[in-house]
Amino acid sequence: MKKMLVLMLCAVCAGMLAVSPAEAGQKKITVGHIQATGQAIDLGVVRFKEYVEKESNGSLVVEIFPNSQLGDALTQINSVRMGTLTAFVDGVGWYGQLLGDYYLPATAYAIKNWDAYAAIMYAEIGNEMAETLRKDFGLRVIRQDWIRLPRNVLAKRPIRNIGDLQGLKLRVPELKSYIVPWSDMGASPTPIAFAEVYLALQQGVAEGLECPIDTMYLQRLHEVAKYLIRTQHQMESANFVMNDAFYNSLTPAEQKIVNDGVKAGKDLNDEITASLQADIESKMKAEGVEIIDIDVNEFYQRAKDSPAKLEADGTWTKGLAARAAAINAKY
Repeated sequence: MKKMLVLMLCAVCAGMLAVSPAEAGQKKITVGHIQATGQAIDLGVVRFKEYVEKESNGSLVVEIFPNSQLGDALTQINSVRMGTLTAFVDGVGWYGQLLGDYYLPATAYAIKNWDAYAAIMYAEIGNEMAETLRKDFGLRVIRQDWIRLPRNVLAKRPIRNIGDLQGLKLRVPELKSYIVPWSDMGASPTPIAFAEVYLALQQGVAEGLECPIDTMYLQRLHEVAKYLIRTQHQMESANFVMNDAFYNSLTPAEQKIVNDGVKAGKDLNDEITASLQADIESKMKAEGVEIIDIDVNEFYQRAKDSPAKLEADGTWTKGLAARAAAINAKY
């Protein structure tokens, strides 16, 4: 009898240990992203987790899936739509595949600089985009102002002016929002899978690429292309997007904790990002890369009509290019 009682107690204890977060009254938030562990976005999401779990006294628990563990960006975005993933964090341009207006910040020189970007994406136009994502796709944008490094060009030959760019075989994603402006500037846009870029540069299939400098450095692309051109051609922030139904299931107090947690994550992400470009440029320079400043306005003038062409082709809402151009003109 005594032995039986001990066995029963052990079984009860084991059952208690096996209780899931939901059974314990906790709510689980799963967050995915495609960045490597330790990068700015990842550390920002970790800060979000720490804040939310602390401020909720453990009633909200956060599980993070970095480095494309749950698939590529679009796969994860669709998972958030279905509710099998709670939230996703990365560049706003990914949402162009659902809502074409989000291709605007993913178009070279469509937004002139960070001041213009803020006036477009953190104000009326960006708010309209975010609300459409919520109403039409069930995706709630908590914030879309996590700063990312601007995109620049890395090339196998020096590009000091628009003339040097002519005919350059520039690797781009296979999207019109990339192909059209670079064609207008005189380059020869060459869609190549990113995983194949190093070899393409090495073999001369591509003579350059455009992407953020941290990606260039982490992928060691500067080993085969020794000229970094500060084109600063694409400003794009990241957004923290959550399944709208899940967000609405939270109490007002829990929603505030989530909102404040996303802000805490943004602050850390932005702090890390602010010092990143100078640090990486210094490392690349020490490894034999020449860093070239250009007249950005010369490039901008060649690409300024590209948004209107994309709009005429149905890439995004009619009138969006003109609204953005009016804001660009102020900066």
